[in-house]
Amino acid sequence: MARHYRLCVIAALSLSVLSACGARQGAASESTLPRLTTTTGSGTTTTTTSSPPSQTGSESSPPNQDNPCTAESLTGSVESMDAAPGNRYVTLVLRNTGGQTCSLWGFGGLELLDVAKRPLPTDARRSLDPQPALVTLEPGDEAGKIVRWTVVATGDEPTAGPCQPKAASINVLPPDQTAPLVVEYTFGSVCDHGRLDTSAYFAR
Repeated sequence: MARHYRLCVIAALSLSVLSACGARQGAASESTLPRLTTTTGSGTTTTTTSSPPSQTGSESSPPNQDNPCTAESLTGSVESMDAAPGNRYVTLVLRNTGGQTCSLWGFGGLELLDVAKRPLPTDARRSLDPQPALVTLEPGDEAGKIVRWTVVATGDEPTAGPCQPKAASINVLPPDQTAPLVVEYTFGSVCDHGRLDTSAYFAR
């Protein structure tokens, strides 16, 4: 009887240890799973999931574009706008002269050129509204962007005569492209060392 009692006690203890180990292993496995917390009207609930929730891209990320506009499919012009004291405003216009629909998203690049097409000091800043939005251009459609600069000499610029060499054209780089198109520019010098405040492209 005594031997039978000892065997029963040993068996019971073994089962208890195994059960405890199994519980700890299960808890460890569950703790490695990501937890998704949701809030409802009755309180906050935490649910263990088998994979993390999906991540969405930044709102400022460009959308997918099947056919971005390139310099080869665009022609450009510069249209005067109302001036303010010491400042000038124009609209840079790009027209889709290609045979296919294309799209623009963002600001692109600008570089002032002199009459010999040599680069001039240029400081293009993305500081004006509207902000980026997808613009789809059918053949013949136009997009524009606002450009502002000062005609007042700044810092070490000369106050007698032009503050900077006169610009005669602009290298216009469409968004997400590496080849520019040249657009005629007839508005003279851009002071403050060629600073241009610009908007993103918008539909016209």
